[in-house]
Amino acid sequence: MRILLTLAWRNLWRNKRRTLITVSSVLFAYVLATALLSFAKGFQQQMTETLIRQETGYLQIQDALYFDEPSLDHTLAYEEEVKEALAALDDEISYVVPRISGFSLAAKEMSTRPAMVTGILPEQENKIRNLSGNMVSGEMFGADDDYAVIASGLADMLELGIGDTLILIGQGYQALTATGMFKVGGIIEFQLPEQNNTAVFLPLKKAQWYFAADNRLTNLIIMPADTDRIDYLAGALRNRLDDEWYTAKTWRELMPDMVGLMEMQDTVYTGITWIFYVIVGFGIFGTILTMLYERMQEFGILLSIGMKRFQLGLIAFIETILICLLGIAGGILAALPIVYFFQIFPVEFTGEMADYILRFGMEPVFPFLIDKQIFFNQAYTVFGITLLIGLYTMRKIYAVNILEAAQN
Repeated sequence: MRILLTLAWRNLWRNKRRTLITVSSVLFAYVLATALLSFAKGFQQQMTETLIRQETGYLQIQDALYFDEPSLDHTLAYEEEVKEALAALDDEISYVVPRISGFSLAAKEMSTRPAMVTGILPEQENKIRNLSGNMVSGEMFGADDDYAVIASGLADMLELGIGDTLILIGQGYQALTATGMFKVGGIIEFQLPEQNNTAVFLPLKKAQWYFAADNRLTNLIIMPADTDRIDYLAGALRNRLDDEWYTAKTWRELMPDMVGLMEMQDTVYTGITWIFYVIVGFGIFGTILTMLYERMQEFGILLSIGMKRFQLGLIAFIETILICLLGIAGGILAALPIVYFFQIFPVEFTGEMADYILRFGMEPVFPFLIDKQIFFNQAYTVFGITLLIGLYTMRKIYAVNILEAAQN
C-alpha cells in the first residue's frame, strides 16, 4: 500500500499544471460555499437573537390555554408552584423576565390610538432588550413608580409630551373594564414602526392593577444559563408543573413561522452550495477523464507487463482522493481567515437596504459565523463527490483493452 501511495503522489506532480488547476477548483468551491454559509448562518443567528430578545425570550412559562387563545383571561397565576419549579432549576436559569400585556385604546382629549400596554420590571427587562438605552426623553420608571413610558410614534400621534396625561381604556381580566390615567414620564424610540406606534409600558404592579389581574402574568420569560440546554430546561419545567394549568414553550414553539423561514433559508443556501459543487464536480471529472485518456498507453503497458488492474485502478483512485484532500486542506486554510475577518469586521449595509433592515428592529450589520460544523460539512460533501469520481476512475481502468491502449 505504501508503494501505491508513493506512485500516486509522484503521478500527481508529473503534470503539475493539471494537478494545481484541479486542486484550485476544489479549493475555490470549498471557500465560496463556506463563506456563503458562514454569512447565512451569521445573518440567521443575528435575526433570531434579535427576535428572541425583542419578543419571546428563549423559553416561556404560560397558562396552558394562552398560546392557543392569547387573552388576559388566560393569564398565568404566578404562584408558589411556579416559583418552586424555578428555584429547583436555579443553576440552569440566568434570569427571568415577567410581563403582562394586552391591547387598549390610548387617548388624549378626543384623540385615540390602539396601544399595546405592557407591564414590566425595568431592571429585568433591560437585561433582555435594554429599553432604557432607547429612551429619547424623560427616564425609565422604577418598579414602584406609577407613570408610563410610551413609544415616540404614539407620542407624536397623540401629541403627548413629558408630564402630559395618558388615558388608557381597555378590557381587563375576566372581562372587567380597564381604565386608568397615567402621567407620561418617558418617551422611548423603536426601529420597528408597528412597535413604535403602539407601545406603552407601565410598572408591572401598576399594569396588573390596571388589568385587574393581581399577581398574574401573560408570560414569564426565562433566559437559560446555557442556550444549548433550552430543550432540557423546558422538559424539566414541564415535569415540575401541572400541565392542566401551566406549559413551558421554547422559542421554536412560540415562533413556528420563524422556524419555517429559517428552514427555507437553509434549503436555499444548501441548494446554492450544491450548484457550486456540481460545477466543480464536473470540472474534476473532466480533468480526471482527460488524465485517463492521456495516460491510456501507459496503463496498457503497465497491464501488459503484469500489473494487476486492481492495483492500477487503486493508484488512480488514490490520486483522485489526494487531489481532493489537497483542495480541502487549502480551502480550510483560505476560508478560515476570510470568515474570521468578517466576524471581526462584519458586513455593514447602508442606504435603503440599511433602512429596510432597521424596520425589523435589527442592526444593518451582519457578522460571519465561525462554526466548525460548516467547515466539516463542506469537507464531507467535497470528499463524497470526489469519492464517486474516484470509483468511476477505477471502473474505467477495469474496462481498459490492453492491446488497444498499448497501441495508442
